[in-house]
Amino acid sequence: MNQLIKLKTAKLPKILSDLTHSNQFLKVFSISALGVATVTLILAIVLAIKAPVVLTLGATGEKLEEADLPKPEDQIKVAILRYLEKRYKWEPENVKQKLLEAQAFVLPSSTKAYLGAAANVANFSTEKLVSQRVYPEKIEINLERKTALITGDRVTAIQGMKAAGNLRLELSFESGPRTHENPWGLYITKEREEL
Repeated sequence: MNQLIKLKTAKLPKILSDLTHSNQFLKVFSISALGVATVTLILAIVLAIKAPVVLTLGATGEKLEEADLPKPEDQIKVAILRYLEKRYKWEPENVKQKLLEAQAFVLPSSTKAYLGAAANVANFSTEKLVSQRVYPEKIEINLERKTALITGDRVTAIQGMKAAGNLRLELSFESGPRTHENPWGLYITKEREEL
């Protein structure tokens, strides 16, 4: 009699072949993931090193060109000119207002002394009808000593009589907080007039 004999195949070789096929798939997947990660890392480093593109636009939308930083001496000169305009150019009618505006260039620790000196100038100006104008010709800045030497002309009018004289003024300054009235952050600590 012919009887069918079923042969059973061993399960172990099939399991090993499936496992080997799975390992090959995992190896290929791991290598490709490593490649993608390496390319991404290199790209991130290149983009981090590269300088950013910055577009600056003016108030009307035009492109602003890159400019060098201003010299500290130039900014100090502009601040000193503004201080001179407030502190040394006044009429009897506006002397108090001008001297109060010049207070923005005085440190809070020196405000009391400044207000005392300003009150004397304001009283003298209003009583004697004195006006004053200064015309600086040269401003020499010494950053090491933190001083500015201003030379020029001073015109003083007392009850309509004008007198012109030389201006030689040394200002000591230091930097401090920037404010709306004093955007340069320059504060006058001492004034010395040479006659």
